[in-house]
Amino acid sequence: MTDDRTPLVRALIAHPVLAAPAYPPPDRTATGPAALFTAWLLDALAAGGPDAQVVTLSTVDAAGRPDARVLVLRDVDASAAAWHFWTEPDSAKAHQLATRPDAALTVYWPAQGRQVRLRGPVRPSPACSTPSPALHCYALHAAEAEFWQAGPEQRHLRRRHTRTTDGWTDTGWTDTRLPADDLGGN
Repeated sequence: MTDDRTPLVRALIAHPVLAAPAYPPPDRTATGPAALFTAWLLDALAAGGPDAQVVTLSTVDAAGRPDARVLVLRDVDASAAAWHFWTEPDSAKAHQLATRPDAALTVYWPAQGRQVRLRGPVRPSPACSTPSPALHCYALHAAEAEFWQAGPEQRHLRRRHTRTTDGWTDTGWTDTRLPADDLGGN
C-alpha cells in the first residue's frame, strides 16, 4: 500500500502530542482557580522553560470575527480572580475590549503537559502599575476556568471552575471534574 500523505502530514502524525508519562502529584493546597493557576505558573517558571508567562488573549472585533494574540501576563490577583496584562490604549485589542469586553486567555506549558483556559469580562485596571504612561493595565476577571493536565495514554484530566456568585473574588466557585479527555476532545 502506498502512503500518499505529504511529508508534513507524515511528520505531524509521527510526532508525539499532548502526552505525559505520568500525572504529577495533585495540588491539594490551591483553592480557587487563581490560586491553582498561580501554583501551576510557579511550577512552569521553576522548571525553567521559556516564556512560561506568555498567554494567548482571544477577543472578538466589532464585526464578530475572532482575534487572538500572544502577550505577557503581568500579574494574577488571587483575591479578585483577575489576570492582568498591559496594552496601548489605541491598540486593536483595547478597541475590541471597549466594544466587546468578554475575552479568553489560554496558556499551555508543554513540559508540564498543562493547559489553562479562562473566560470572562475584561476591565481596565488602573491600580495596576505599568512602566510607561503609554501602557494601560487590563484584567480578565474569570467567570470560568478550565484546567487540563496531560495524562498517560492521552487520558487527560480536566477540572472546570465556574463562578457561582456575582462578587469578583476567588471564592464562590463550583469545581467540576470532567470526564477523562482524549485527543478528540481538546
